Amino acid sequence: MLTRATISFLFISVLIILPACNKPQADNQVKDLVSGFLDPPVSARPKGYWCWVNGNFDLRTMETELKEFKDKGMGGVDIWDVAGWVDPDSVELAGPPFLSDQSVQAIGHTVRTAKKLGLEIGLTLSSSWNAGGSWVKPEDGVQGLFRSVRVVKGPATFDDTLSFPEIPQWYNPTRKMLLLKNKKGLPDLYQDVAVLAFPVTGDSVIKDISSIIDLTKDLQDGRLKWDIPAGLWKITRYVRTGTGQPLMAPSPNSNGLMIDHFSAAATRRNLDHILKKLEGEMGDLRESGLDYLYTDSYEANSAVWTRDLEKTFQDKNGYSLIPFLPVLQGFTVKDKQTSERFLYDYRKTLSDLIIDNHYALSTKICRENGLEFHAESGGPGPPFHNCPFESIRSLGVVSVPRGEFWYRYGDNDSAWLHTQIIKGPASAAHLYNQPQVEAEAFTSVWMWQYGPGDLKEILDRAFCEGLNRIVYHTSPHIVPESGNPGWVYNFGTLINTTRVWWPLSQPFHEYIARCSYLLQQGNFVGDVLFYYGDKAPNFVKPKHYISSMGYGYDYDVTNSDIIVNKLNVENGRLTLPHGQSYEILVLPDTPKANPAVLERIGALVHEGAWIIGNKPSRAYSLSNYPENDRRVKQLADMIW
Repeated sequence: MLTRATISFLFISVLIILPACNKPQADNQVKDLVSGFLDPPVSARPKGYWCWVNGNFDLRTMETELKEFKDKGMGGVDIWDVAGWVDPDSVELAGPPFLSDQSVQAIGHTVRTAKKLGLEIGLTLSSSWNAGGSWVKPEDGVQGLFRSVRVVKGPATFDDTLSFPEIPQWYNPTRKMLLLKNKKGLPDLYQDVAVLAFPVTGDSVIKDISSIIDLTKDLQDGRLKWDIPAGLWKITRYVRTGTGQPLMAPSPNSNGLMIDHFSAAATRRNLDHILKKLEGEMGDLRESGLDYLYTDSYEANSAVWTRDLEKTFQDKNGYSLIPFLPVLQGFTVKDKQTSERFLYDYRKTLSDLIIDNHYALSTKICRENGLEFHAESGGPGPPFHNCPFESIRSLGVVSVPRGEFWYRYGDNDSAWLHTQIIKGPASAAHLYNQPQVEAEAFTSVWMWQYGPGDLKEILDRAFCEGLNRIVYHTSPHIVPESGNPGWVYNFGTLINTTRVWWPLSQPFHEYIARCSYLLQQGNFVGDVLFYYGDKAPNFVKPKHYISSMGYGYDYDVTNSDIIVNKLNVENGRLTLPHGQSYEILVLPDTPKANPAVLERIGALVHEGAWIIGNKPSRAYSLSNYPENDRRVKQLADMIW
């Protein structure tokens, strides 16, 4: 029954959410909100990462757990095949490989059971994370650019083999790379990207770009013949090959390569394999009851490259990256500003590739097959992971953006702050008209220690930051042979049928569902729109107090894509096509600007927008330099 406090909260929420409308329409909307509040739909109810630890499952227990989840007020689960992280005595059994016939049959059984119960079902598209499996071939695996260096002295004739670059054999002390080598000890697939020679100086500056000699065409089967000019020269051989990056924590029989996220072909072949497996068991996925595929945070190693990157870079930026490869080694080519401009173009190219060829393409392919695509595509970035993308757009192109928040991260408060990924996904959802903002919730290293009373404070904070859909991390599936509390994935706060407080948990799930339902209605009330600049990688900080804005106001963070392609002015407010609006736009504190963004800002000012920011003086990029610098100055003089 509704208490007086609940009725007051609901009434205030209705006043905030309802637009100006006639009385009959308003009355109907109030009735709908009251109905949804009393019995929230599945789309607002909390879900759980349903871990099939080491690939194990039990069909009868699965049915019992799903019914319990439904009865206690949860809305669904994400099936997640994953290893038990800690098993020192090797007591956990190894289940069948992910997407083997037995695994797919269990997935099908789960989906059919969930459909009967009215639960939402997602499937993590790999064992553990992030995208890939035993079916991924080396040409579709993570790629890296590696180098070997030789110092020579001239004048002389050099006629020798250049060493093949050393490729790391381990991702970390426990994860061996899956790198296939031929009889010569070389990777099965590799490409010599370039061989460059440049003079050795006392510092790491190559002042004259014309002194960099491209010897790529002189390399034959690893052997170089070259007449060395006078002086000391550094010869660098750059090779692209697979890194052998494995999945992060796959079940014992499910290890395989992680895909090259920058490659459209790798994304398409990986999804084609998965979808064919699922269709073979469930038929037309539009009618199956499976709602979406999901992928976790990007955590490939730092050797970032992809097939044909040289051509892609040339096409996007209008110049060759080959002479600037020493910049990736830490050298300065020509001068500091020139090298920074190149790095901007290089990083932006990688960001566009992973967004277009992985996140956007995966969403398109899933929708063509009757599914949606949810992704934790906004980090966490540095210092934890080498995420190469501009996060607002990478979150905006998927069906539902998913962030994460931790309850505790050991005793490290600084690390804890970096794991609160909510404001970015919330901003992306508000900007790209995505009604749901999901998050991997209550992640920690104290799995059994906390219950609903402990978790509510940080839950409310997450709601205030913009979250409106909870995904418990984790709600493990407990097979009978694992006993009680069972085999689990060793991170998270466990919320499942084994907890002593589970029989009393319904009010907690209902509280989450009712908050989520109301928070999913209408548009965000945003006062300030902060532009975080035109760079990659780029991430949104956790929600925080901004002294210049004052208390009582809220904000979103935006990117170049929204400003250029979607932002307009109506009655003095900055507006988006779906009705989202803001009072002012605040520019980043930088002298650099993208000419296309600056041109649109000028138009917005002309249309009556309030915009705060310092006058820029140059462009970011080396592309179309120095013309873009002149264009930025011209536009800045007109606007300011």
